[in-house]
Amino acid sequence: MTAQLLIQSNGEPLFGIFDHPISKINVSDFQLLTPFGKPANRWQQWFGFNQFQYFGVISDELILGCAIADTKLVGAAFCYLYRPQTGEMLAYSLKSPFAHACQFAVSPDTGNTTFVQGKQRIDMINQPQPKSRYLEVSLPKHGLKINCHFSERDSFAPMRICTKTGVNGWVYAQKAAGIPVEGTIECQWGTFDLAALGACAHHDYSSGYMRRETFWNWGCLSGRTNNGQLIGLNVSCGVNETGFTENCFWLNGQLHKVDTVAFNYQKQDLFQPWRLQSYDGKVDLTFTPLGKHAECLNLWLMASNFHQLFGHFNGHLETVGGEKVAINNMLGFVEDHYAKW
Repeated sequence: MTAQLLIQSNGEPLFGIFDHPISKINVSDFQLLTPFGKPANRWQQWFGFNQFQYFGVISDELILGCAIADTKLVGAAFCYLYRPQTGEMLAYSLKSPFAHACQFAVSPDTGNTTFVQGKQRIDMINQPQPKSRYLEVSLPKHGLKINCHFSERDSFAPMRICTKTGVNGWVYAQKAAGIPVEGTIECQWGTFDLAALGACAHHDYSSGYMRRETFWNWGCLSGRTNNGQLIGLNVSCGVNETGFTENCFWLNGQLHKVDTVAFNYQKQDLFQPWRLQSYDGKVDLTFTPLGKHAECLNLWLMASNFHQLFGHFNGHLETVGGEKVAINNMLGFVEDHYAKW
């Protein structure tokens, strides 16, 4: 498959769902326009472009969530660990004015995305050959060290999508889930071998001119079914769905597209069960929360009210060929997220 630049020679991004790699988010070749069709000024061009990466790991014994975000006024990173069997949690957050601590890879498949602040460091490394993704975390102040990776084999098909946002914006997102992960996590609870735990990973690379003010729900699971099949789910509502949607799941690495998804839950009590259903009936899941990681920030020009819950999914998914895949007490995530970028 031949890779392409996201921004074409005419200055417009490619829109759609892609079965080929995007080699570079060549944002410098894009001219942002105002709602009245005039070129945006340098401040608007710079301030409007946001990026984030997320790396998650799920196993019955340990859950990991780690993210790096560049929102121009603030760079942010977090890393947390949760033990489903005991309810114990470790959570660490880092902030950097004007994102000075952040450096982002311009390609979804190659390069390093880092957050470095003194001796505290988080690296998300994308390696093209063989196609692998690494997470390296060193937070000596907290006694946390993570070295893990997963490989996207040739048979695995990531969800690659670019959608319109707002009047003249766009977002490119690349998602993967349901992939075995290897490596170790060292923390105050001890050392964990992820391969021995049978852990699976999921990953999100997103960048673009997102809506100035937005809200979304997101759901994800990653693991093995009762009969040993690898399964990964990625669904959302409120983002990346202008003309196309990112909603899909992977069964043994094969991507199965699904329609729009509704998230039904109690906004005032996020710990009540959630219901996730797709319009075409291929997703019908109930999510029961166990715990939550939250990040709340209000800086006038920008704000974030982020709630990521982890818990159990039950229900079923249906493949393109009509096969129903039972989801029985599988661990995963949902999100309730407001952002003003």
